[in-house]
Amino acid sequence: MICGLASHDRAKEALTLFQRFIDEGFRPVNVTFVGVLNACSRAGLVGEGRHYFKLMVDGYGIQPEMEHYGCMVDLLARAGLVDDAVRLIEGMTVAPDPVMWATLLDACKLHGYAEMGEKIGNKLIELDPTHDGHYVQLAGIYAKARKWEDVIRIRGLMSEKIASKVAGWSLIEVQDRVHRFVAGDREHECSSDIYKMLETIGLRIAEAGLFTKVS
Repeated sequence: MICGLASHDRAKEALTLFQRFIDEGFRPVNVTFVGVLNACSRAGLVGEGRHYFKLMVDGYGIQPEMEHYGCMVDLLARAGLVDDAVRLIEGMTVAPDPVMWATLLDACKLHGYAEMGEKIGNKLIELDPTHDGHYVQLAGIYAKARKWEDVIRIRGLMSEKIASKVAGWSLIEVQDRVHRFVAGDREHECSSDIYKMLETIGLRIAEAGLFTKVS
């Protein structure tokens, strides 16, 4: 029930039920704390999350597993406590997986930690050089920091490492004719006009004081 409440964003109810569980003399196990820490993560309860993580280890002698660490890293990352999350990962008793590092990379982009994001992004690319999402995340961090040369470098590296990946494409039908558009493609007969229009739209957006989110 605790895990179910946590999964449905009912953190306070989950924590209240956990306290009742303890008060009635039951002993929590590792999965119980997964639910508790997940509840804290989803609700952004940093202090409570740290308390229950410590209680799990020191109070009940339960060694953290990947799921417990994952909840804590997500909790700290969402709160912008990236340095704390990195220290937690570096002290883990099990090897962190790429998903955990990717969670941190998302947090770096969200909170503007370009230098930390660069280190984590490069680590992820080293761990899994064929995952295009890591390149996109890192390029997004550079773009947010307006490091355009690094954006170009990372996108070039992505093209080089994932050359065999099928490009994304879409179709539209105009006046009984189907047009196929491929990501980064300029072979369409009207591509010149299309890119000119996109440039015009971008300029008008900038003139209006609006900025697109680059990812």
